[in-house]
Amino acid sequence: MKQYIKQFILLIATLSGFVSGNAQDSLSYYLEQSALNNPGVKAKYLEYSAALEKVPQASSLPDPELQFGYFIKPMQLLMGNQVADIRLMQMFPWFGVLKAAKDEASKMAVAKFESFRDAKDELYFNVKSSYYQVYRTIYEIGIAKKNLDILKSLEQIVLVKFSTGGAGSSSGNSGPMPAGSNNSSQGSSGMSGSSMTKQSLGSGSVSSTAGKSAMPSTGSGMGGSMGGSGKNDMVNFLRVQIEIHELENKLALLQDQLTTDKVSFNRYLNRAPSSEVFTGDSLTEVPVPSDILTLADSLVNHPMVKMYEAESEANAAKLAMVTRMGYPMVGLGLNYSVIQKRDGVPPMMNGNDMTMPMISLTLPIYRKKYKAMRHEAEFMRDAATVSAENVTNNLRVNFQETMQNLNDAGRRVKLYKEQALLADKSVQLLITSFSASGTDFEEVLRMEQQLLDYQFKQVEAVVDKNTSIAQLVYLTGN
Repeated sequence: MKQYIKQFILLIATLSGFVSGNAQDSLSYYLEQSALNNPGVKAKYLEYSAALEKVPQASSLPDPELQFGYFIKPMQLLMGNQVADIRLMQMFPWFGVLKAAKDEASKMAVAKFESFRDAKDELYFNVKSSYYQVYRTIYEIGIAKKNLDILKSLEQIVLVKFSTGGAGSSSGNSGPMPAGSNNSSQGSSGMSGSSMTKQSLGSGSVSSTAGKSAMPSTGSGMGGSMGGSGKNDMVNFLRVQIEIHELENKLALLQDQLTTDKVSFNRYLNRAPSSEVFTGDSLTEVPVPSDILTLADSLVNHPMVKMYEAESEANAAKLAMVTRMGYPMVGLGLNYSVIQKRDGVPPMMNGNDMTMPMISLTLPIYRKKYKAMRHEAEFMRDAATVSAENVTNNLRVNFQETMQNLNDAGRRVKLYKEQALLADKSVQLLITSFSASGTDFEEVLRMEQQLLDYQFKQVEAVVDKNTSIAQLVYLTGN
């Protein structure tokens, strides 16, 4: 009984806030709420409660049997007329049967408890994993918006350079320009810039005419160079618009993904699918457990292993029970006969009721069923034992794979953090260089794509690391 009290205390601790952490920590709050509200965990707990109710059933004696017989026409006996017959009988199983039955029910209740504990641990893992996925999508949306702003800034730079007729890059042309020619060029380019809009660039309605309007009246070589620069600026403008459209499409996809992630997360808490999920401003890396190398020894504490071990012990108790069930059952009883007085009989015994103690014995002569019951219990016991071994082997493989994923995620977090910093510096330098000289625009877009990719991979690596740690906690049953 003490064992059940300990289990009940553990159960209360689980449902009332088993998860440690600050009360303001949204993840800890969600874990507690999921344990209280998740239908799957509730179902497992109710199954465990039902299994506990089988213990007093199994340890109880069979119900006594009461028989009553009434003679419609009284039976004439020597000492009077027998009117009724009352019989009470209590059967007693062979010694040890009830104790073995109680042990079996108790062990099956333990198995149900371990099943409940596994459902709770798996729920915690799913909540953590889904929470990290929601954060990842939110963070990726922020990254996409930030990079979209950068691309729109590039779009404005290209638009300005096209409007000015490539003045920013004209300093690189050979040969000095006459002052009048330079003024003419600036005036012409300013006129073309005033007539140029973002919509006309996007529709492609300006081509060589813009270049011609930017040409000075003298110096045909310079005019040809600026015409080519205008075409390049227009191509650059179209390229950056292509990138903007792709990133906007990616952003829309991420918004839809976030809705799906929230629905998936809220199902574990058994609340409305559209409920908001609060993830905080930043996702910190969960520290790796200090005893990471010794966690593999805790695999034997996994609830599924404990469940199969309890089932094996339950079937061992069942084997002892069915063995003793093959022995006779003893019944003790009492028979009471109601006697009515009869005329002409000596008064000494006339009308005295009779009481007769009784004993009965079952004869288990049909041995096939008892033999089959023993074999069934043996097979079920052995099946539970090998199932526990199989689960342990699978847990070892899963543990090693999770350790590999954890180490890989740790390396990727460090790598992509450094790569993202370097790519960000490169983008800033390339944008500055492009603003000044108008060259290497393709490299600007390529590096911007590289930065976006590194930022996505960095948050993915952090989520993978935290998920791997959560899975280690689940696998080791801690």
